Amino acid sequence: MTSIGFGIIGLGRIGHLHAQNLARGVHGTHLVAAAVSAEDRDRLQASGDAPCPLVSDVSALVAYPGVDAVVVASPASLHLDHIAIAAEAGKPIFSEKPLADGLARSQEVVDLVQRAGVPFQIGFQRRFDPAYLRARHLVATGAIGTPEMFRGITCDRIAPVEFLRTSGGLFWDLAIHDFDAARFLVGDEVAAIAAVGAILVEPALAGFDDIDHGVVTLRFQGGALGVCQAAWRAPAGYDIRAEVHGSLGKVVAEVDEKWPARLYDQRGLVAPRHDQFVERFNEAYRAELQAFVDALHADREPSPGLLDGLRAAEIADAAVRARRSGGWIELSA
Repeated sequence: MTSIGFGIIGLGRIGHLHAQNLARGVHGTHLVAAAVSAEDRDRLQASGDAPCPLVSDVSALVAYPGVDAVVVASPASLHLDHIAIAAEAGKPIFSEKPLADGLARSQEVVDLVQRAGVPFQIGFQRRFDPAYLRARHLVATGAIGTPEMFRGITCDRIAPVEFLRTSGGLFWDLAIHDFDAARFLVGDEVAAIAAVGAILVEPALAGFDDIDHGVVTLRFQGGALGVCQAAWRAPAGYDIRAEVHGSLGKVVAEVDEKWPARLYDQRGLVAPRHDQFVERFNEAYRAELQAFVDALHADREPSPGLLDGLRAAEIADAAVRARRSGGWIELSA
């Protein structure tokens, strides 16, 4: 197979970016078709923005001539159904996070993909960002000694309430990237979790027991501690960073500035920031798909995989339960 043909499910903001990368930015692959809703199909065809032939049925997409593998970029509430269709068709799957919109359904995804025996990669793009990769290398090679503390923060502009209603919540949709980054950077599993949350932006979130600000405390199996902060407010632009403090030093993964050149004038430092996550992680999104395609060509297991997705889901689920109970939630080893 010299070039892998991809079908993509969903052409929203992230789906459209994946489609562009498959069509032009990833070697060894090409974009064949996309499955979208009838409403989106009419809109895309009318605007001329359709990147490929469109179908409105996921089953039709996996059976479409030339579709060898599938990218799942649909809403989280549909991930289980869409992954199941692709897996039963024997197609390798790249899926956006999370695995599903709840822990039980995430375990179902793991079970059905393992039964199908198809290659699978979860979309934790931060693992492919140069800053995070460098930080992981420094920690893994002992540059900061023994990891003792982790800190991750993600602040983004709030999405429409109707999207948030089906996204799984702040911890599942936003902070889950920090949960995965904690495991990736520290190199250890999370043993216990405590969490608090607040509604400071959108009162309508109370109607479905969600929050727009949250702080999660982590205790790792090896004894290190961590904290993840997440908020649906970013007035100065997309805000993200990760730190690992160790016995000999610390490493910080942070790229706030949009351009590498700094302007200093009478106002002091003037540095435009990244406005959206797709802008900040543009290269990482391309790199994660390239890694998936390379793994398929080499017949090796893609990474991050099913168990990485499940571990992040377990942390997100525990964070929600900890916020509601006000106590610590222990995770199984």
